[in-house]
Amino acid sequence: MRFYLIVAKGKKQGLPIPIDFDLFQIGSGEHCQLRAMHESIGDEHCVLIQRDRRVYVCDLDSGGTTCVNGNEVPPGVEWPLHAGDLLDVGPLHFLIQYHERAMSKSDLEEWALKCIDTDVTRRVTAMDRLDTLLGASSRRRDDAASTASAMLDQLSMKSGVVMGRMRISREAGITVVRLHEPNLVDEAELALVCKELHDNLNRPNLKVLFDMKQVRRLSSSAAEMFGELNTWLKPFGSRFAMCRLRDEMQELLRAFPNTRSIPCFPDKPIAISARW
Repeated sequence: MRFYLIVAKGKKQGLPIPIDFDLFQIGSGEHCQLRAMHESIGDEHCVLIQRDRRVYVCDLDSGGTTCVNGNEVPPGVEWPLHAGDLLDVGPLHFLIQYHERAMSKSDLEEWALKCIDTDVTRRVTAMDRLDTLLGASSRRRDDAASTASAMLDQLSMKSGVVMGRMRISREAGITVVRLHEPNLVDEAELALVCKELHDNLNRPNLKVLFDMKQVRRLSSSAAEMFGELNTWLKPFGSRFAMCRLRDEMQELLRAFPNTRSIPCFPDKPIAISARW
């Protein structure tokens, strides 16, 4: 799978930059593969690392900030990058994307522009829609019609919003994520699921319950994805649990340090009422 930086803003918007190195450095220094002269870009600003079919960015603390989807990357931390992420290096803005095969220059440029059109203009997330329902419900006047509307809003929040490969709802203060993909195995599919989770869960102090009823197969790569998600959520002050997993999936999760301690419950009502 090929990895690309696509210029997201400026005169060169849509320009695809293939990353063909295991270590790709961005900065103002002569030894950097991508050089940019700006007061907020350090001599060794950040480095992109490809390892085990995954890509990370590490801020080297020599200039301004490095951000992923608006979140500042702490210096020295290897921050995972996923398809559709927005990477800001000082004044430079890139879209992260992957492609399975090599393309001609014209096809590559056309593909990159399509990526910009669909990914950089951020769609409203499921969480945004649920926030809108919650805000409308809290503003209702205290009369019969408004009370009925508020009840409908509450039911809508409980039934949830379908977004991509999942349905996201809120019940008793818990964000419930029901995955619709039965086979969490394929690497490309996992990258899309991971992106959708990052897009919707990048908020503080969430209590997230993954409803795994429809998931029939879980690969070791999927278990690692949940482990990375567990690590990614902690700085937000968030935590998550799972319910309705098959026995073999629980055994697989117990084999990985980052997923071993994730609470697992036999059904959703028990998980919602439990303390975790």
